[in-house]
Amino acid sequence: MHLLATIPLTQVELRWDRELAGGPEQRTKQLRGALANAFRGDDLFHQHDLLTGKALYRYPRVQYRWRRGRGLVVGWGQAADRLLNLPWLELNLLLGETPVVVSDAALTLNQGHFGVGDHLGYYRLETPVLLFNQENYRRYQAMTATQQRSERERLLVANLLTALRGLDVTFPERLYATLGEPQTCTCHYKGEKLLGLTGELATNAALPSGFSFGHAVSHGYGWLTL
Repeated sequence: MHLLATIPLTQVELRWDRELAGGPEQRTKQLRGALANAFRGDDLFHQHDLLTGKALYRYPRVQYRWRRGRGLVVGWGQAADRLLNLPWLELNLLLGETPVVVSDAALTLNQGHFGVGDHLGYYRLETPVLLFNQENYRRYQAMTATQQRSERERLLVANLLTALRGLDVTFPERLYATLGEPQTCTCHYKGEKLLGLTGELATNAALPSGFSFGHAVSHGYGWLTL
């Protein structure tokens, strides 16, 4: 691998004072809203300018996920250090209509290594990646199967490059990406139904486990693992 960048990565796994049911998609959204409210003085948590309230269009350095009833908060770069220094224990949150208290917070600090692979690397999509909006999905539906595959690969490359640039990583080679045996599912984001794709990603970009790309990564979508 030709190393391009090393970026701090912190994960906080939150446990609650009670068992919580509910699907990951719904709970991730609730976790994001609860922590954006708890830390509303820090725009890393909610992607809105503190003075104007306008959305900040950038790669989210704080991302939210849900796994086996626990909340995961991931921070990249400057957000990695921020997450290490917050008062997580005994934090009171409202997840939907359920009040909870953080009973335990397991913090893990890693270094995310980004590079150009000597060969293709394979990654699993833990959560669906969102590549389509309403407009390009309509065009996609009218394509042949061969055209759809080409369009998926084009969007995979474009979204990977956007995410890398969002972390200030410049990929100097031609980027290749494809999804093996992609499966489709319906995802919900800001009141819209969007097509999500899952499967195994093959790419010549060397990526760290925990990296996310595509639309709505702060809501838990597009999460890659080795």
